[in-house]
Amino acid sequence: MEKKLTIRESLRLGKGWNLMIFCILAMLITNAGVNDGLNIALPEISKGAGLDYNLCLSMGTIAGFVGVAMMFFIAKLRDRFGGRVMCTALFIIFGLTFNFLFLRASNILMYAISQCIMVSCGQGCFYLCTGPMQSDWFPKKRGVVNGISTIGANIGTAILAPLMTTLLTMGMYKTSLSVFGWAAIVLAIFAYITLRDDPKDAGMYPDNVTKEEYEKDYKPLENRQEYKSDWTIGKIIRCKEAWLAAIVPGFITLGLLGIVTQLVPRNVSLGLTQAEAVGAMTIAGLVGIIGSYTIGFIDTKLGTKKACMIYCATFAIGILFNLFGTWGKPFVYISIAIIGFCLGGSTNMSLSFPASIFGVLDYPTVNGFIFPVNYCIGCLNFAVNAFVMQATGSLTKAYIIYIILFVIDIFIVAFTEEGKWDKLKHPELMQQQDK
Repeated sequence: MEKKLTIRESLRLGKGWNLMIFCILAMLITNAGVNDGLNIALPEISKGAGLDYNLCLSMGTIAGFVGVAMMFFIAKLRDRFGGRVMCTALFIIFGLTFNFLFLRASNILMYAISQCIMVSCGQGCFYLCTGPMQSDWFPKKRGVVNGISTIGANIGTAILAPLMTTLLTMGMYKTSLSVFGWAAIVLAIFAYITLRDDPKDAGMYPDNVTKEEYEKDYKPLENRQEYKSDWTIGKIIRCKEAWLAAIVPGFITLGLLGIVTQLVPRNVSLGLTQAEAVGAMTIAGLVGIIGSYTIGFIDTKLGTKKACMIYCATFAIGILFNLFGTWGKPFVYISIAIIGFCLGGSTNMSLSFPASIFGVLDYPTVNGFIFPVNYCIGCLNFAVNAFVMQATGSLTKAYIIYIILFVIDIFIVAFTEEGKWDKLKHPELMQQQDK
């Protein structure tokens, strides 16, 4: 983008704020059913239905892998019906599932099915539907927009536990927590009314630029809605960059989930009280809101490649400070601040890194393969933590593994060519497709 990127300019998103609001709230509501919210909802459901808590918890891993399979199907439907229609449909299904399967589960099968549906709908909507929409709406502001759209996860970490606890004081969990299911349906209606797959259908040019800027700098995007990608599943599987674009954010997701899901017991083992450790998670979530935007701003300002390397290095340093926590609490507090700052970057890089390699034209198609692989890698965090805990009795070795993964990511990113398969940067690729 030729004009200098300032904070004010990065926030000039016009009608794109409707998409941002949807993304933020969609991730917040999704996390109420499949991530942070389970800390409060699952004990109530398992107790109320007489289900085994640990067995219910293990359904998360199964749901993750079922979700991966469903994402290939969701990607195909998105290509046919568009992101707006799919966002609407997926969140109606999510809301109904939350209220009538998840909260009313009376056996383990009902609970497992609810988790599979909610993971598929929630994650599929955000990564496979709104992700490509963000690239279409903001091809040059993509990084900072990803940073804004992902703060819903950090808000969830900060407020879901106290909010759901308060709701439970107002009635039985089946009714008091149903507010999230109905909110999902309201959000689906909001999506259908306000979202558009093409920003011009909403009366706005990409990146909220003027007509003159669009005519000068964005003309190659003119016919992108009619563009048919030549990336078949066979071609994607044979492409080295497709695997790298999945592995890099996959390692980030693996490290993030491996750290965050066990951060409270880890910090308790380092000397914090249970209340201090839980409070630290809330602080981490709030710091993460700032981190999400900052990482996105750096992405747009310096480019995805540099931003990803900076992010991985920062996260590795945060984990290292946590390992130093055996020497004193100050190291633990520093690690909480740094790890909290990095919370939103995982989602940001899951969207931005593949797009930076394949470009806005082919990203929606290629990401239908990349994100499921990325997600599969992330799901391994449960196995890594469980294996290390069983073998050593602590999470120290697991944290060392995560540091190594972030360092590996830095080297992979350093040697990956940004924009290698971007047809707007390399018009000769378009000519090869036309032959």
